[in-house]
Amino acid sequence: MSQFEDFLMDSFEDAAEIEKEITIGGKTKKMKFRPISADMGDEIRKKCKKVSFLKGQKIFETDEDKFKASLIIETTTHPDLKNAELQKAWGVIGAEQLLIAMKGKMKDGEYSEWINIVSSINGYDKGIQELMEEAKN
Repeated sequence: MSQFEDFLMDSFEDAAEIEKEITIGGKTKKMKFRPISADMGDEIRKKCKKVSFLKGQKIFETDEDKFKASLIIETTTHPDLKNAELQKAWGVIGAEQLLIAMKGKMKDGEYSEWINIVSSINGYDKGIQELMEEAKN
């Protein structure tokens, strides 16, 4: 038996789709989600970087709102925000524009709930304080 058996490709499982009920636009709807890969997370973070200059030094920051929106778009599988027919029904083109249109019909807390579910599914469910406490111990 190999000491690396637990780390061979065959021992890794594909992420399963997760169904959750979420209130959007005042109505509870069944939605489906699939966690993104670490590679996809890297791509999203690169896409959401902002560069600014402070006293001649480059400062890299992540646009948190753009990151959260991208995470929602990539994680939510039903409804598929990339679906052209759904976008057409909302009178928009593009997943980002569809999400903006949907946000306009939602309560702020509903959108926050969507973000929290997507964050949790992708393993971001621990707050920074929890992570710091774990690192100390």
